[in-house]
Amino acid sequence: MQNIPPQVQALLGQLESYQQQLQLVIQQKQKVQVDLNDAKKALEEIEKVEENTPIYKTVGTLIVKISKDKAVEELKEKIETLEVRLNALNRQEQKLNEKIKELTQKIQSMLRPTAG
Repeated sequence: MQNIPPQVQALLGQLESYQQQLQLVIQQKQKVQVDLNDAKKALEEIEKVEENTPIYKTVGTLIVKISKDKAVEELKEKIETLEVRLNALNRQEQKLNEKIKELTQKIQSMLRPTAG
């Protein structure tokens, strides 16, 4: 494998770069999914409590009292934002997977004639 043509070496570098990008996207997706699940659980719990039940949220290092309506509104907005982000990451992951597949096939076809 020491006699890999420069073109193939360049493609292998590109492939490695795509694989690293894919790993980052997967990590971001996992974090967004956790945040989304947490927000959905919080919304579910808040919707169960009565209107006059005190609700608190953290703001930096402070804990602030918030109305149920405001808490529900903020959580719904957060959920919507996270879902949009998750969809974008899913599309990005899909595109990277396609690029990796195409590049892998291209590299394999370039190496095949030299191996035979």
